[in-house]
Amino acid sequence: MNQAERNRDLEVAIERHSDVLYKICFMILKNEQDTQDVLQETFLTYMTKKPDFTSEEHRKAWLIRVSQNKCKDFLRFHKRHAGIPLEEVEESLEITKGMDFEDKDKLRLIWNLNYKLKSVVLLYYVEGYNVCEIAHILRITESATKKRLQRAREILFELGREYEGGIVCEQR
Repeated sequence: MNQAERNRDLEVAIERHSDVLYKICFMILKNEQDTQDVLQETFLTYMTKKPDFTSEEHRKAWLIRVSQNKCKDFLRFHKRHAGIPLEEVEESLEITKGMDFEDKDKLRLIWNLNYKLKSVVLLYYVEGYNVCEIAHILRITESATKKRLQRAREILFELGREYEGGIVCEQR
């Protein structure tokens, strides 16, 4: 592949997948600038590794996995386990623009989950992947994926909310 083809391939990958990667990374890092840095590193890795993919879904799964690993590396390096409360910054965030109250409420609930639970919730409910696909992307077993979803639902339920099929409702 010559330089012009590689540049075009990168442009296509960015156009198709940057929104999904941005959402996932932002929910993990809780900071727009850090998210943009991780996305740059992800696409830089994409360009330097030059992986071969069997399909567009394979490319997307690879990019998600790399971006999540970059997020973990970033958090580990900067020891940033405590984030800024969403309420303090949500008006200035691009991710919350145009969201209604209910969607922001869902975001607040997911925001406080730990990394492992947050990852499966985002991939399952927000991006629409099934359990088998999530297990493949995260390189964990299907039973581990199901257990993480179960734990996330339990934690969200304990917070006084139930996250079921994309709907947040009051506990009954």
